Amino acid sequence: MQTNLEQVTKIIRTLPLEDFNKVREVLDEEEQECKRIETDKKIGLEQRIEKFKKAEKWLSKNREKYMNQWVCLEGARLVAHGTDALEVHRKAKEAGIEIPFMEHIIDESLPFGGW
Repeated sequence: MQTNLEQVTKIIRTLPLEDFNKVREVLDEEEQECKRIETDKKIGLEQRIEKFKKAEKWLSKNREKYMNQWVCLEGARLVAHGTDALEVHRKAKEAGIEIPFMEHIIDESLPFGGW
């Protein structure tokens, strides 16, 4: 049988003051931990966005030099490059990049020849 909120509330209300205060402390600690986790997630997201912006800037500056190649970037730092995507990915993993940001640089100035 699972305990529900109503049952827990009844139990808490019957506790002596000292135990009631301990329950409050535990709940306060849990709340602080939840807030810390949310803050860490937000900071992590902001850092990933900043790395992506730096990578975009790098790509716009260095596109011609790496035409028809795969590049792996960590922010504005070139980690690996080459024509074989799997090899570039392998090098990035060897360099300690957990989730490599890779881009295939192609000439996008040609017109689309579809129907």
